[in-house]
Amino acid sequence: MIFISLLLLAILPLLLINNSYLQFTSALILLYFGLYLNSKYLDKRDFNQYGLVFSKAFFIDLLVGILIGVFTVILILLFGDVSGILMISDSLKTPEASLVIAFAFKMLLVSTLEETFFRGYLFTNLFDGFKSAHLSRTQSLSIAIIISSIIFGIAHFANNDSSIISMTLLAINGIVWCIPFVITKNLGLSIGLHMAWNFTQTQLGFTMSGNQPVHSIYNIENIGSKLMTGGEYGPEAGILGLIGFILMLVISLVYLKLVRNKTLYVNELN
Repeated sequence: MIFISLLLLAILPLLLINNSYLQFTSALILLYFGLYLNSKYLDKRDFNQYGLVFSKAFFIDLLVGILIGVFTVILILLFGDVSGILMISDSLKTPEASLVIAFAFKMLLVSTLEETFFRGYLFTNLFDGFKSAHLSRTQSLSIAIIISSIIFGIAHFANNDSSIISMTLLAINGIVWCIPFVITKNLGLSIGLHMAWNFTQTQLGFTMSGNQPVHSIYNIENIGSKLMTGGEYGPEAGILGLIGFILMLVISLVYLKLVRNKTLYVNELN
């Protein structure tokens, strides 16, 4: 709680900055610097245990995560079109490359910031806390994943058109993005999945977590029920998004098992 309180105090003044790119960049710098001090003086752990292991494997996982995320969103778009729950317009004007690159960079900042805090810091500390309370490793792991993911879902309560359903499904989303971190001990895959999920939804024309698409390729209209499409909040509040989360998890696990040769049960997190 000490770290979170100090981090909030440091980040709150950034709300006065009228530039989201500068806000997210500054917040990420503060988070990384704060985690370094926290690892050294409060948690007394190796900084790399927060998942910030900038190795070759990290960047490969990041790229693979981006590819999986893009592929997954395209699949749910096709599913929505074929099933008739979405109406997709003809292609709109192709967005300018500079706008696409700038937005991709912004989504990379957002995903890195959120994954570092919710998975790297929060999950890791909860896991250690439950282990020290003499729970079994499996119990500690399960509870830490669930609690950190619930907090991730609740953290989006202020988004436009948020609901209990959207926060619940985002908690499931958090579990999906936490599992690769548990397996690989780095945040590369989680950040890539998160970044591509947000970026591709917006670029294709989906509403993303209550945020309307800008400079998108298509105009997507919800025809099916709110339960299926997520309504005004976007796929993350409906079964369409849940299908996407499951696909992301399955493809990620196949990649980790067959390509990265990672066992799905990790003996130790440290």
